[in-house]
Amino acid sequence: MGRLDGQVVIVTGGTGGIGRAVCRGVVAEGGRVTVADVGRERIDEVVAELGSERALGFPFEAREDENHALVQTTLSTFGRIDGLVAAAGILRKRGTPPKPVVQITVDEWDDVIDINLKGTFLSNRAVLPTLIAQHSGTIVNVSSVSGLVGRAHDGAYCASKFGVVGLSQVLAEEVRRDGVRVQVVCPHAIDTPMWEQNHPVPKPGDALPPERVGELIVTLLALPADTTLLNVQIAPLGARKRKPKPETAAS
Repeated sequence: MGRLDGQVVIVTGGTGGIGRAVCRGVVAEGGRVTVADVGRERIDEVVAELGSERALGFPFEAREDENHALVQTTLSTFGRIDGLVAAAGILRKRGTPPKPVVQITVDEWDDVIDINLKGTFLSNRAVLPTLIAQHSGTIVNVSSVSGLVGRAHDGAYCASKFGVVGLSQVLAEEVRRDGVRVQVVCPHAIDTPMWEQNHPVPKPGDALPPERVGELIVTLLALPADTTLLNVQIAPLGARKRKPKPETAAS
């Protein structure tokens, strides 16, 4: 028996680096998972890896009707929902380089906000009626350290991730008495394909593998029902250099 034995978790962005790691972790801990993302081929690949008895594939976009269908399909297939991990996100509009806010177009801004912030809102709102009705369940939203500290040339991304943190805090307050907990994870640099969108900025040498973030999210899903951690940050220990210990003088 695993920590999530018998539970069902929806993962948006389920074929990406962090999302895929979460899907693997949920199944490894005895749970079942709905893999929601764009692109049928990548979804089928993840479902084939995890096994169709444990994983359901659901291709969707960040739209209201498709989030509703995602929840209903999961309920009709597995009979329950115990958690949601909102991991779908982009760094910037595909094919555009890092740029200052003054140069960001409205289309570029809307792309990031729609997927990262509006998409998180829609998936959270879609699943909450089920969790509230059963007086249990966990939502984990994936933000970023860029949702805590603004970074030059990432205006839309930072705005969206700050929004995810704020939204998560509001929801946590609203549904705590209903037995539902909402938590938010703020990863440091992660070694995922998203870094390809950051060209020409090089990937940090100490970027965490997505599996480490996946492990953390699975742990949050498995926490006791009366335990909530907000704004959980995860970063490699070497991300901040420590001062060497002073040598002790010989006596």
